[in-house]
Amino acid sequence: MPSVVSLQGVSAYYPTSSDSFFVQSGWTRILEDISFQLSAGEILSIVGESGSGKSTLGKSIVGLVPKISGTFAFRSKTYNPLDMDHLREHIQIIFQDPYSSMNPMMTVSETLEEVIRLYPKTEELNTRMSRLLDRANIPKDALTKYPHELSGGQRQRVCIARSLAVEPEVLICDEIVSALDVSVQAKILNLLKDLAEQKSIAILFTTHDLHVVESFADNVLVMTKGKIAESGSVEDIFQNPANDYTKSLLEAVPGKNHAKESEILMPSSSS
Repeated sequence: MPSVVSLQGVSAYYPTSSDSFFVQSGWTRILEDISFQLSAGEILSIVGESGSGKSTLGKSIVGLVPKISGTFAFRSKTYNPLDMDHLREHIQIIFQDPYSSMNPMMTVSETLEEVIRLYPKTEELNTRMSRLLDRANIPKDALTKYPHELSGGQRQRVCIARSLAVEPEVLICDEIVSALDVSVQAKILNLLKDLAEQKSIAILFTTHDLHVVESFADNVLVMTKGKIAESGSVEDIFQNPANDYTKSLLEAVPGKNHAKESEILMPSSSS
């Protein structure tokens, strides 16, 4: 299947810390020579320890890293992540903390309506709003609530719905279930899996939880120290890891048997 997003030889840098706030002493490389592709309907998990560069990788795709090199392409056409306003409705990112990414002074209805009006479609506002609520499994009585009145799972669903409002082809999910309890995690994961299967949305999913990866993703990319250690299908990587770093990650998972899909994914229901 043709790739939706592809990276070739990508490196990313952050400013090196300095004793003086006004003096930049250089750049620290966080990613080095990253290459991979993401296809429509694919769920690709990026795994690695803290500091491995997995979150920076997702952010680099949408230009949230100050210095980037290499080649980025969307549907085989190259683009500059630092100048990609024309691709905002095609590639969306969702962050770990939904509360910090929502305006505390706006209700759920106002939050979604703001995006709907920014990216007008042929459907009327109420129709699109209703469809978003259904797709993200958000109860209608949540529309009048503010972020602080919602549970963590509900806030994350609102952030997913807000991203879906522009009808994206790619969702970048940066540790979006790590702060949620297991039952809520399962509902969010089921929602994302349905989007990949039914809407052919490509999902890049960063996580440190290998149980989630095994039950949820199609393919996995293992990162360490800003580089790709290993990549392949979840089955191949989990059953026959070739890299010593990957082996150490898998050996660190509690219990000899990895979680079965039924332990992580459950029938969809509202949270």
